[in-house]
Amino acid sequence: MKTKNQLKKYGIILFILCISQSCKDILDIKPIENNVSDSFYSSELEIKQAVTGIYARLGKNGTNTDFATDYYLLASEDRSDIRYLGGGETSAQNDQLDLRKYLITPFSGTVVSIFSRLYAMIKEANNLLAHTKEDEYLRYRAEASFLRAYAYTELARSFGPVAIVTQPIENGAAITLPREPLEVVYTQIIQDLEYAAVHLDPVYTGQDAGRVGSLAAKALLGQVYMTMAGYPLNDHSAYEKAETTLAGIINEVNQRFNLDYSTLFTLENENKYDLFSIQFASGNLGLGSSLPGYITNSGSGASPFPEWTYPTYSQQGQDLRVDSVLVREMINNNDKRLVASVDTGYWSSLDTENRSWVSRNVITKFLEKDNTNEKISSWNDFPRNFPIIRPADVILLYAEALIMNNKAVEAKMYIDQIRTRAGLSLLSGSPTLDDLKRERKFEFIGEGKRFFDLVRWGEDEAVNTLSNFARHYHTNTNGQLPTRRDLLLPIPQNELNTRSNWKQNEGY
Repeated sequence: MKTKNQLKKYGIILFILCISQSCKDILDIKPIENNVSDSFYSSELEIKQAVTGIYARLGKNGTNTDFATDYYLLASEDRSDIRYLGGGETSAQNDQLDLRKYLITPFSGTVVSIFSRLYAMIKEANNLLAHTKEDEYLRYRAEASFLRAYAYTELARSFGPVAIVTQPIENGAAITLPREPLEVVYTQIIQDLEYAAVHLDPVYTGQDAGRVGSLAAKALLGQVYMTMAGYPLNDHSAYEKAETTLAGIINEVNQRFNLDYSTLFTLENENKYDLFSIQFASGNLGLGSSLPGYITNSGSGASPFPEWTYPTYSQQGQDLRVDSVLVREMINNNDKRLVASVDTGYWSSLDTENRSWVSRNVITKFLEKDNTNEKISSWNDFPRNFPIIRPADVILLYAEALIMNNKAVEAKMYIDQIRTRAGLSLLSGSPTLDDLKRERKFEFIGEGKRFFDLVRWGEDEAVNTLSNFARHYHTNTNGQLPTRRDLLLPIPQNELNTRSNWKQNEGY
């Protein structure tokens, strides 16, 4: 939970960044342009502020929506088989509608924003690394290296081959850079993560809670190897590298494993049970989360969730609901993760004598259900952090690596660990890959992992799973069935317009 001093600190830092770069134009900066002053980075305070500025790209950062909303919910979760378009369409967030229906184009503002934010992180990390000596400020250099690796990881997963930039560079030179093969991109990612792992403490607490440590770096490295092992690279030798990397941290990660799933996503437990999260705080400081504004259909006037949110709460998205088959299976299994992730309905009014129950499966994992909360000032000012890497991810990735390396017997204890917390029985025998896939789907509802899991598990599995889901729910909504094209996002058209040596991703 953020203290008043922490909120003041983050607010001041964000204010400094806005003054120096102009918040209203912050996404208009060319993503890899060298426009930083040489006089900056002259003290530890300035260097720490610079690192905080890289993290800030994951928040709203002068815009209405944060990165978690744009990327992990709209462009990832909503392209998977978790949420479907429900009772109707609104005029709000047409990009969201197009993403869910596989109608997205290179002109999508959401796609442009995702691409720009990630390259902005890379640009700012490059500036910090170029303006500090290799033997000084090792922790901050390591954080910058981690964040650069993270940005390239998401670019590679979502856009495929991209340009590699590791130093400040002028736009004239930047537009001549080619799209490097994925192998080259991952080589750079691995180098950055290995550097970060050496120069960071395992985790940071107190005033530094929420900043990445070596556990996060090694966890992301394990994820990278698992991604490389799957589609489209299919480098099966990476399974052994993933196993070795994750085995080295599994005991430390287990120390941050919360035995009670229901308390994982609460304010009082923030930064206790995760490894890397986007930090949010209410209070009209520009540091709140926008994700709860996209729970279900757009609202006007009074809140559609009067018992949960402040009275003037409004929604921003389409009527997207959680797969009823998934919900029914979790109910039948008494899976404890369901109640902590999804609500199956809500009351239409506070008037107990004149209200009706609305049956609707909606993700409420990151909604602060407190209609007396006076700090939440708007639909995009919610306080809950968004986890990018948490212990369960490491545990299940490690179990998957063991299964793929013909060590399913060893993987059983880790999958059982996840199942026990969910209130499920132990597996009767050695786990299969299907057992692993089922646990990952239920464990990470609403966290944007499902789409990328499906892709790395294979082109055919991804396309067939997504097509069957779309066919079941969206046959009458003027969408289209996904193809291999939809396993990547399009390169933004504004990027192609400035580069003669880039080709658009297949099918766009």
